[in-house]
Amino acid sequence: MSRTVIVTPFGRPDQLAAACVLSDIPGEVVPIGDFSALVLSGTDIAEGNAAAAELSKLTGQHEVLLLVRNDEQIDAAHYRRGTREADVPAGLALTNLPSELEQLLLETLSPQDIDGWIDTGSMTKLQASAATMTPARAALARTAILWGVVALLAVIAIVVGVIAALSGMTAAWVAAGLGLVVLVLAALRLRSLLAGRTA
Repeated sequence: MSRTVIVTPFGRPDQLAAACVLSDIPGEVVPIGDFSALVLSGTDIAEGNAAAAELSKLTGQHEVLLLVRNDEQIDAAHYRRGTREADVPAGLALTNLPSELEQLLLETLSPQDIDGWIDTGSMTKLQASAATMTPARAALARTAILWGVVALLAVIAIVVGVIAALSGMTAAWVAAGLGLVVLVLAALRLRSLLAGRTA
């Protein structure tokens, strides 16, 4: 049996789980002190290195710590931006982090036994996208949905107004014209939001 534990700078396990789901990296996520770690079972050193490289691309300038136990051998390294930067003495890495890390690596502790455990297989891509959304992005999405509804209502008003006007109600042309104005305003606002502007 072998096990890989990748300690990341993600402060919340749900954020790491979401990043894993969106990057198609299966595993189990647990909190480790102030960090979050991905636990992979039945992996060899090459698979552990590949997972660490992929996760380090998501953490920008921050390092991730890879620990792979394969039989009696432990491989430990720091990764940054997809590149293995340095080998790390496994004993030193384990000494400086909570004891749960060593227990996970040696398989004397199961990820499910740690409070905050998340199986990435239980999270959908939609849930993962929501978990990675910042409050600012969430507010932007809500505003875009609101303007989308306004645009839809404006289209309905235009259609009803035109039908009524063609049936002989000439005043309905005014309603259709107002609907067109609202539709144009909503379209401009949506375009502005999607382009990343707030004005």
